[in-house]
Amino acid sequence: MTLYHFQMIDPTGARRDIKSLRVSDNSALWREILAVAADQSHGGHIRVTNEAGGIVVLVGVSTARSLQARRAA
Repeated sequence: MTLYHFQMIDPTGARRDIKSLRVSDNSALWREILAVAADQSHGGHIRVTNEAGGIVVLVGVSTARSLQARRAA
């Protein structure tokens, strides 16, 4: 399992660490991203990096919520 770090980047560019956790596959990674997006009351971006610090996912909160709505339909 790979260790991923989740950050919120608010509209002003400020970064806030959300959590770090080990995830077994891409489906589990996206479930965590969607959970982070659901907890946000404002816009911004969710950035997920791997253990080496490389960006794995960079997605807007609105886009993540839209993806979640499409998956539920």
